[in-house]
Amino acid sequence: AQAIFAHEAAASSRRLHPRFAFFRIRFVMGCTQSAPASGSAGGGVQIYGVTGSQNCMGPMLLVSTKKIGSIVPTMPGPDGTLKPDFLAMNPFHAIPTMKDGSVVLAESSAILRYLARKYAPELYPEGDAKRRAYIDWAMDNFAGSLYKDCMATIYPCLGYMGPPEDRPAAGKTASDNMTEFANFFLREKFVGGDKLSIADYKIAPFLFCWLHPMVKEQSFVEAPDRVKQYVTDFMAACPASDMLKTAGGYGLKEMLDAKLGSTPELLLTVAGEVKIE
Repeated sequence: AQAIFAHEAAASSRRLHPRFAFFRIRFVMGCTQSAPASGSAGGGVQIYGVTGSQNCMGPMLLVSTKKIGSIVPTMPGPDGTLKPDFLAMNPFHAIPTMKDGSVVLAESSAILRYLARKYAPELYPEGDAKRRAYIDWAMDNFAGSLYKDCMATIYPCLGYMGPPEDRPAAGKTASDNMTEFANFFLREKFVGGDKLSIADYKIAPFLFCWLHPMVKEQSFVEAPDRVKQYVTDFMAACPASDMLKTAGGYGLKEMLDAKLGSTPELLLTVAGEVKIE
């Protein structure tokens, strides 16, 4: 049965955009154990996506941390987002997609805002217009300015797309933009304060990957100390953050490790080395 499943996965990957072909073959064999569902009794939120996607990980981490639902492993392509039942929810066939009763929503920032308003208002405080605006600004700035840098530097390391023509130049651009973002939006422990917000759930999976030795070695990204400390603080404050490291072989760190070789040492804070094993 496993051999047939693997064959179908390989066949589907040939019909899939090259960005996801590598991940499909690796993920589909273990999808039932790759995304541990952390839902409480009565928690009805479902997040459709994969643990190897930084965009998916924000909503997945929030749902798992708050114990308000579960993760439904769903790959882009014919075996996942192009199936009729998924297209009925999201005709744009994209992940992450959220279902909460009769409410269906896509796009990671929109999902995070919805989840905070309904289940975790402390992450997007209703009565603090100033902090809300700052959170929105950080999320929109990251999506508009730094996401293209993630695609140019992280995605090639994961095998989702080919590298840019000039990898050192792309790495320098990513490093400079990350530093500029950190200097403005990470002036406090987290975005806009000393407690987590939905902006932190949005950006942390990307910053986490930028600290991996493979991204530094092959994409020439140099993360500033402020980002290293920020990721360390996020990992300590978010109970579900282990999913970034391990998810049945399909966590972001595990996938980067598989391309480079085992790298138990990931973070270097201003205080000293923090090992992730």
